[in-house]
Amino acid sequence: MFEVKVPDLRRFENVVREYESKPVQKGRILFIGSSGFTRWSEKYDRRPLEEDIRMKDGSPAALNHGFGGSTAEEVLYYYDRLVRPYEPRALVLRAYPNDRFFGYSPAEIVYFYARIFAWARADFPGIRLYACDASPNIKNIGDDCWLSHVRQFNSLLRDYCAKHDDTTYVCHIDFPGYFVDPADVGDYYKIRQDIFIEDKMHFTQEGYDIYRDLFLQALDDIL
Repeated sequence: MFEVKVPDLRRFENVVREYESKPVQKGRILFIGSSGFTRWSEKYDRRPLEEDIRMKDGSPAALNHGFGGSTAEEVLYYYDRLVRPYEPRALVLRAYPNDRFFGYSPAEIVYFYARIFAWARADFPGIRLYACDASPNIKNIGDDCWLSHVRQFNSLLRDYCAKHDDTTYVCHIDFPGYFVDPADVGDYYKIRQDIFIEDKMHFTQEGYDIYRDLFLQALDDIL
């Protein structure tokens, strides 16, 4: 059992209660995790995730339960409230980089991914699961310690997904849209810099257009 590293697992109570105040939408593709999902919304002057990720016939497909600053352990903590009541047909999980900030090792982060997915399989037989690798940013370009941690996490997560037929590894860093030169695909240090806002971590609308395309590709067979 791993030691809890965040200061208070209940620190997102207000955010969770806000989600709970809305009508429950069942049977959607549920996106849950950190701020890359949270900011994919009108609140941050972005076209909402629910508008970007739709069925091929244009009907609703997705539900966004991102909560910015969260770790995979906090997603597990709030699973009973942010996942189970919504009976999703697919679950898209994004963690990182908050986990590293709080001191979780790559193995610990993947452990929480596995716990979340195990609960989802037990609750919703036949559910499709999608595990996101560490998303790119330009804040950490040149930080080799960060890159080593990222590579370990991605490798462990990819191995986990390869062992489960119901789980898809969603790889940001291998998606060509994030790069100017196709030869740079896969290199965190050569990511496009013009698709990030001033904090160097979060996307502009153009960045989210690429994010949309990444997930439309990953989810193609269930849309």
